[in-house]
Amino acid sequence: MIHFNFGLHDIAYRHPDSAEFGNRDKVRGVISVTPEAYEKNLRQIVQLLKDAGATLIWASTTLVPAGEVGRFEGDEIKYNAIAKKIMDENGILINDLHALTAQFPAEYFAGPGDVHYAPQGNEHLAAQVVKFISKVL
Repeated sequence: MIHFNFGLHDIAYRHPDSAEFGNRDKVRGVISVTPEAYEKNLRQIVQLLKDAGATLIWASTTLVPAGEVGRFEGDEIKYNAIAKKIMDENGILINDLHALTAQFPAEYFAGPGDVHYAPQGNEHLAAQVVKFISKVL
């Protein structure tokens, strides 16, 4: 079984002069991976994973909170729609981590505008992943 995701790094805007971690800068930066390239890349990855013969589970990309310095709110929704189309075409199950994280209170995030999680957020994410995988097993 392979539980996989690609998304948050793809939707990051980067600029070489940015002082932010990872050179993130959604004002002056360029998106890391265009939607067209994301779809092409994800199709290739899905084919490789299918060839491995494992049961596949796609984890949707988690919420981009307001104030994230290198990502626009809502870009994850657009990229999740691309991924959903590919997963549906390939009969791959989807673990909707975006829906889960969209309900998280602010204290579940590592900080304001941060795509990372505090221990409570990580615990809730882990619980959903375990529950989803357990059902499939």
